[in-house]
Amino acid sequence: MAGSRQHAAAVQARGALTLLALVLCAPGVGGRALEWYSAVVGIKYMDPQSNRTVWSESESGRFGDSSPKEDTQGLVGVPHAPADVEGCAPDTRFFVPGGRGAAPWVALVARGRCTFKDKVLAAARRNASAVVVYNEEHYGNATEPMSHAGTGNIVVIMISYSKGREIFNLVEKGIPVQMTIGIGTRHMQEFISGQSVVFVAIAFITMMIISLAWLIFYYIQRFLYTGSQFGSQNHRKETKKIIGQLPLHTVKSGEKGIDVDAENCAVCIENFKVKDVIRILPCKHIFHRICIDPWLLDHRTCPMCKLDVIKALGYWGDPEDTQELSTPEATPGSVSAGNLSMTSQEEDRSAESNLPSSSTSESGPRCPSRFKEDAGEDTALLGAGRSDPQHGGPIC
Repeated sequence: MAGSRQHAAAVQARGALTLLALVLCAPGVGGRALEWYSAVVGIKYMDPQSNRTVWSESESGRFGDSSPKEDTQGLVGVPHAPADVEGCAPDTRFFVPGGRGAAPWVALVARGRCTFKDKVLAAARRNASAVVVYNEEHYGNATEPMSHAGTGNIVVIMISYSKGREIFNLVEKGIPVQMTIGIGTRHMQEFISGQSVVFVAIAFITMMIISLAWLIFYYIQRFLYTGSQFGSQNHRKETKKIIGQLPLHTVKSGEKGIDVDAENCAVCIENFKVKDVIRILPCKHIFHRICIDPWLLDHRTCPMCKLDVIKALGYWGDPEDTQELSTPEATPGSVSAGNLSMTSQEEDRSAESNLPSSSTSESGPRCPSRFKEDAGEDTALLGAGRSDPQHGGPIC
């Protein structure tokens, strides 16, 4: 029982940790994607002062949440109106130096003023092949996740503020800038939102409270079970002492009052044999000591007549409530059960010592006088002998 409850508590603790792991790793926790991809951004342009081609490439971009992860390229274009560098107006026009006809081009817009979706849709209306959003200045060189669902298959990435302003200044001067966008490294999400932290904390604390309550319940039950076992052991000890006051007798060959071939023990259903140790109950029924003692410990009653042996010896109530093991007072001419047991055993030893081993005794042990009934308590006390109409002699 203890092992099963400890196992259940361990299972609940593992369940709490599993729930915590599932919540932390759940896709889309706090509205963020579980994974994201960096973008490799390359630019190439002709320096008008040195008349040399400048080329650079770095993994400095980040794909948007709803953007297809594809390679693309084209000339960079910026919003034509200086007041609309964010490209938020639905009819935004773009300036693309060196652009010719339907050649692919990439829109470069600043973050802010409107949603990412509005920026992407405004550039898509002008047939842009990709949209590059550069971050705000206070973010430094960092990039942020972008949510722009419903923008179709147009590639969308974010770059840092410094990188974006570098490209924007070149295009604003009329220098054609060729941009290439490639797929970078796959990253796993490294943080969760504040709401998710609160949810995880509440779930974890709830599971811990349930586990703690279960452990408290288990130890209370174990304490109560141990207490009951301790009380039961004390009860059996007291009962055993009381049973020990019942007289014992050793069956001898040819003893009057006991027909060893006819009489048997009602517990084991075996005939009494010579040298068998028997226990005599107050109701005059006799049994093997090894048979009746365990029975009385569990049932307290005679197996044949159902007499309450403990009460018959003068102990009213449960033995565990008895403070002192005192035998009932005997009236003049009567003998207590304990004295009868000792007398019977002493007489047995003396009789055996006086007779040779090959001879049999024709006379049984001398039986003490019969117990008198206690008129005040109305209980049966042990009699010293039993008359047998066939053998004509008493038996102890």
